[in-house]
Amino acid sequence: MDAALMIVATLAMGGLFVFFPMARRYRDKKVVKCPETDQPAEILVDASPTSSSGSKKITLTIRNCSLWPKRKGCTQGCLDHIRQKGH
Repeated sequence: MDAALMIVATLAMGGLFVFFPMARRYRDKKVVKCPETDQPAEILVDASPTSSSGSKKITLTIRNCSLWPKRKGCTQGCLDHIRQKGH
């Protein structure tokens, strides 16, 4: 039982060392050009790990946007720009 606990703890720590550096890139507020309105927008990105184990991929969603609540149901097309630039 102790060996199983050590394995789980090791995997969890490994996940922290992989996920947190990747997610930290997206933590700050960013100013992007909204593809729907062609206006600048300040966004806060939420980075979450994907559900597949062993993957270094993260899922990005907009947590907050300066154009909300008026445009809350947007397609979040500005994330494409964030993904391409990698920040």
